[in-house]
Amino acid sequence: MNTAYRVWDGEQMHYWDEPGMSLEIIGTHWFLRNMDNKGHKRYVTGSHEEGTSLMWGTGIREAPEEIQLGETIYAGHIVRQENLDPDLCGNPTLIGEVKMIEGQWCIVNDKKEECRPLFSETAIISIIGDIFRNPELLEGVENV
Repeated sequence: MNTAYRVWDGEQMHYWDEPGMSLEIIGTHWFLRNMDNKGHKRYVTGSHEEGTSLMWGTGIREAPEEIQLGETIYAGHIVRQENLDPDLCGNPTLIGEVKMIEGQWCIVNDKKEECRPLFSETAIISIIGDIFRNPELLEGVENV
């Protein structure tokens, strides 16, 4: 079984399904390696390097349209959740960062002090960026 993950190395994102990519976890440390065309493992990055981050896949895929599924949502993604039943939570739209909180994947908007479950049967979720490449998307989110 492959567990979806992605790694930010400080400059670019690496995904679990890239050819030759392997993640090694030893205790509390992790190392990302890539197999070159000669069969040698090449070190890419690891947990000890500043600015790196390992993020697990949520198992939930974005649904920008009601029927079509998009890409897998990962921790660190910035998502827009459009609630189809605004009476459930008062505000039909929430933009925030995907985080694991107490064993549940959530959308967190620190500026609004709001947190909702990522999974919802009454909402459409779209990935609009991530905290590494698009941190500015979280700057004005209190107005949404």
